[in-house]
Amino acid sequence: MKKFLFCLLCCVYWNVMQAQEYSGITGMIHVPTAEMATEGEARAGVFFLNQEFLPSNLFYQYGHKHNTTNHFLAITPFSWLELAYVCTLYKGIDQYGEVGFSRKDRYFAVKVRPLKEGKWWPAIAIGAQDPGRTMEDPNGDFAYFQNFYIAATKHFAWKRHELGVHLAYRYYRSDFNVKWRGIAGGITYRPAFAKNLRAVVEYTGNDINIGVDYLLWRYFFLQASLQNGQYFTGGLCFKINLLGKKNAN
Repeated sequence: MKKFLFCLLCCVYWNVMQAQEYSGITGMIHVPTAEMATEGEARAGVFFLNQEFLPSNLFYQYGHKHNTTNHFLAITPFSWLELAYVCTLYKGIDQYGEVGFSRKDRYFAVKVRPLKEGKWWPAIAIGAQDPGRTMEDPNGDFAYFQNFYIAATKHFAWKRHELGVHLAYRYYRSDFNVKWRGIAGGITYRPAFAKNLRAVVEYTGNDINIGVDYLLWRYFFLQASLQNGQYFTGGLCFKINLLGKKNAN
């Protein structure tokens, strides 16, 4: 078991050395939820992003699309607010005329939860990725990941098992993300025998993704997923609560 965990961590490191978890904001895989991290939690992560997981035009350069990586810093200063800063690498021509990962797309993400989940009603959250930038800035860069959403989440418990039902509506301004514009959602499941383990099935509006994630030793969040059962995306996140509070799960 120890050898397996060591190999898994090494694989993540070498692949990226990082919804929504890929952006540092609490969610499923690609689809946002109304769940929130524990108040005071700070996160730093890195993810490997498959080319099929990305906007259609940003990573179609020099004749073909390409996989990439990102990294993020995120914090939950209040129980109703999450903030993240995300940096995604993509190919460009460097100062020596070589094609490589010399360009970066940076953006902020935010999620606000005006309604907390109750016994008879779901939690409601609204959020955005890259909300402040125009579609194309003076340098010719697009707001590739820009979207706005509203999400609802309701959890059901049975003999200590937990089932989460999530529904969201997303609006992507750019036509190169039109395949993800509209209704999305999914379900999450935490078994009674392993509360740190979560299974995810989601519909993005275009794809069906499946995945699992696990909170290891309270501080390391690992996620692995397959888009349409074929394309791997996954990563590692270090989590720590600055207020000394325990994780909700």
